[in-house]
Amino acid sequence: MNSPNHKLSSLTRQIVQADELLARPSDNRLFIDVRLGEPEDELRSYRDAHILGAVHAQIRTVFAAQPTADSGNLPLPDPAALQEQLRAWGVDPDTELVVYGPSPALAARAWWTLRWAGLDNVRVLDGGLKAWVLHGGPVAQGDFVPRARTSSERLGLSGGHMPDISVDEVNTLGGEVLLIDARDEASFLAASIPRAVNLAASELWTPSSTLRTTGEIRELYQTVGALNAPTVVVYCGGGVLSALSVLTLSALGVTPRLFVGSWSEWNKSPARMARSASERFLT
Repeated sequence: MNSPNHKLSSLTRQIVQADELLARPSDNRLFIDVRLGEPEDELRSYRDAHILGAVHAQIRTVFAAQPTADSGNLPLPDPAALQEQLRAWGVDPDTELVVYGPSPALAARAWWTLRWAGLDNVRVLDGGLKAWVLHGGPVAQGDFVPRARTSSERLGLSGGHMPDISVDEVNTLGGEVLLIDARDEASFLAASIPRAVNLAASELWTPSSTLRTTGEIRELYQTVGALNAPTVVVYCGGGVLSALSVLTLSALGVTPRLFVGSWSEWNKSPARMARSASERFLT
């Protein structure tokens, strides 16, 4: 049986440790440095220091499409556009993709989107750049130089390879579904989707940005009944924090559905907001 003190990466290949990657070099591995803050500031930070060979990816332009009047802040990207970006980075069907960012949630959003688009060989680097440097991994400065493409074979990306859920489906969820709000407690208490329970995704990682132990994460989910619920749906503000909930729950054997639009889509409708106001904290 897996020890509760072990890292979650011992349960799933979707999460990887820096020392594992350093012990297993690959000529066909691409690191993706995932950001979401002010684009100019984030690009400057990437240029100051990133994992050697890593590309810079702003979630808004790579792992999301432009929002519409009715969508959430970070709707899913066009698979064709995502495919072209990956091809520009020299990705082929055999490339191992390792995503990391300033927080595990940012990396998880990239991981979820790539998996949703049909790629299987995608992993989240636990602890990100800090962990990489701590284990002696090489870093670089400046801009990325595209790799020579190793294959002309198309990636063949298409959407729908990860369980998600639409806002209309969320609006009609029954009481048997466990709906988890992954935002911080203050945001949840201010307003939430009816019948949701709060488990902030930020509780899943340590101050050093590494994921908590298997036992700690399991205990957090047990407090809201996530490990025994027949159906679990997760949401947050815009589909970033909740992507980490999907990643960690998946490692524990639960397959949740991600409400990508999350609160930023839910609150676009006066009727839905009226429900939130009138049905607060119903369970």
